[in-house]
Amino acid sequence: MSKTFCVQPWLGKDLPSPFLDKSQYDNSSFRYCCWMTYDYDIEKVRQDLLDGVPNSACSKCWQAEQRGESSQRQIRNTLADNLYDLNIDNLKAMVSKQGYTPTIYQVPTSNLCNGACIMCSGALSTKWQSIDKENKEYKYEILEDIQIEYDTAKFVEFVGGEPLLEQRNIEILEQLNPDCVISLVTNGSVEINKKLLQVLAKFKRVIICLSIDGIEQVFEYQRWPLQWSKLLENLTKFRDLQCDISVSYTSTNVNLPYKQQTIDWITQQGLPYIVNDARYPSYFNPSTPIGVETISELDRQDKLKGIDRRDYGFNF
Repeated sequence: MSKTFCVQPWLGKDLPSPFLDKSQYDNSSFRYCCWMTYDYDIEKVRQDLLDGVPNSACSKCWQAEQRGESSQRQIRNTLADNLYDLNIDNLKAMVSKQGYTPTIYQVPTSNLCNGACIMCSGALSTKWQSIDKENKEYKYEILEDIQIEYDTAKFVEFVGGEPLLEQRNIEILEQLNPDCVISLVTNGSVEINKKLLQVLAKFKRVIICLSIDGIEQVFEYQRWPLQWSKLLENLTKFRDLQCDISVSYTSTNVNLPYKQQTIDWITQQGLPYIVNDARYPSYFNPSTPIGVETISELDRQDKLKGIDRRDYGFNF
């Protein structure tokens, strides 16, 4: 595989979260990849990736690959290879000729969510809104402008919030062609309802990507108030659906000491995974030492949630 080429700047379209500052998106309407930084010249990125130059906008991928972990670049290239039945050289030739033609989408339909993860906020979670009552800035919002070419879409990934709670996703799924690959990124606490199961049955390939940032108490603290036992129960049910299952592991400085333990468990389960370093807020970035700012925020969160992180095995 090429050391720099990535299909995302030519095939990717990550729609904007309806609850975030849209100035972070190209043309205030979308991003080419959720792993890219917000400040980049897309034409420069494309040329660098073709020329073998690791553009700094893609630093998150380069860092993951240097650690020996799968990057978004590698995963999307493999996906595109399967979707188009083309190797990397032919994919490069195709995108260079046709230019920007999005077929790989990420869709954050709403911020409806039942989790209050430590690295999240009321902007991305209605559960956070329910406990952080002093913050009146956020509310339940949905993405109004679904910028998908339904007839030509080859891959649509639903993120949240919690996509298994958002019924509007069913409306989108009903408009997609059966050859489109569907991915649902879920926190693992919600079962797939009958209506959604019926709609998903028409697709040839469905991926359920579980957000697992630790096992047992580590998971329950980082993704409070979700329960580890419920995730295990749903994992068994997801396996019975005969769909593809993968894991997205979000690394923070809080769960970092338990990273290898979690990866070992994921590997034992036979599940492919990707490690996604938390960038924001910066005091939860895994490269940031736990200091006053991190401790202060955890103290605030523990008070709002009515818990004590020491009961979950965290001694800071």
